[in-house]
Order: sequence, then structure tokens, then C-alpha cells
Amino acid sequence: MKRWNRKWIWTLLFLALFLILSAVKVVVLPQGGSVTYLSLLFLWLVTYFFGFRYGLVCSVLFGLARMGVDRLAGEAVITYWPALLLEYPLGYGVFCLGGLLKEPSAKGGAATGAGVFAEPFRLRMGYVIGVLGQYLLFVISAVCFYPPDREGFFANLLFCMLYDGSYLMVEGVITVLFLCVPPVCEAIYYLKYIATHEEEDDTLTTF
Repeated sequence: MKRWNRKWIWTLLFLALFLILSAVKVVVLPQGGSVTYLSLLFLWLVTYFFGFRYGLVCSVLFGLARMGVDRLAGEAVITYWPALLLEYPLGYGVFCLGGLLKEPSAKGGAATGAGVFAEPFRLRMGYVIGVLGQYLLFVISAVCFYPPDREGFFANLLFCMLYDGSYLMVEGVITVLFLCVPPVCEAIYYLKYIATHEEEDDTLTTF
């Protein structure tokens, strides 16, 4: 198991899954934005596995990588650098904020024994915080730099809130439901243990 407790292995794995799933879109909206197959979950898992500070650096790098892929694919049409900052390094960097959460003791507990602990609140709410943070930054970017053709500020704001929410919130809800499936959660807890545990543990053989 020692060979798997390397941050760089998991970081590269999550980055690859994030970029691949970001490119596989379930729904694509005409003015930008899409629903993907849980791509943002793997962005959050870096922070969930390794904590806030490591997650901050990786989330920003993931955002820059996504910007590069979008540019190469011709999907990034943003021309204002403040908008690029809001939608990529900051827009994806906010997923580190969930790393500041603590699991309520009443909801924690050993999931499988041998040091593998369940963290249902932190796992799900950390992801939700990331999605809400990204949603807020996307709306700010759209209203400030690419306002829709509506009459008045509040009409533009409402349109941007509904538009960005139509894809971010759909993927967010689907992912949270996915994280409510017990075998999925147990697998994530187990993989986190593998990724962060420094010693061999012969008693930990199954989920």
C-alpha cells in the first residue's frame, strides 16, 4: 500500500479524470456552460484527501489546466483578463474552501474499522461549498463583463443567475445524490485512507 500514499499520483489521477470528464458533456448550453459527468467531484477530492492548503494550489492549477484545454478546443471565448481570473483560477480554486470544514463528531465514526473514518458531512458539504462558490463567481463575471441583452441591472442579474444555475446546480444535485450512495462513500473513505496513510496495515484488506 505504501506505493499509493503519494500525493502526486492521486493529484495526476484526479487531474486526468477532471479534464477527461470535463470534455465529456451531457448537455451544452448555447452561450457557454455544460453539465458533465461529475467532473467537479474530482476537483474537490484533491482538497478532501489532502487538506485546504494543498487543495488551494491544486484547485488553481486545475482551473488553469481547464482554461488551457478550453482554449485549445476553441471553447474559451473570454477576452477580459478579470473574467478569465474569475472563471478559471478563482472559479475552480474555490473548491479548496471545503477543506476548512470539520466533521461534526456526532456524524463521524469508523466506516470500516482500522482507521478508515466516515465523513459524510464534510464530503458532501465541501463539494456543495465549492459549487456555490463557483456559481457566485460565474454570475459576477457574466454580469460585469458579459451582461445579457436585458433592460436594467437586475434583469441581467436574474438572467445570469438562472442561466449559470441551470447547469451548475443540475450537476451539483446529481453529484450530491451520487455521494449519498453508501458504497460510493465507503470507496472514497477507503481511497482517502490509502492515499494519506503512511504505514502498511495488514488488517485493512477490504472495504
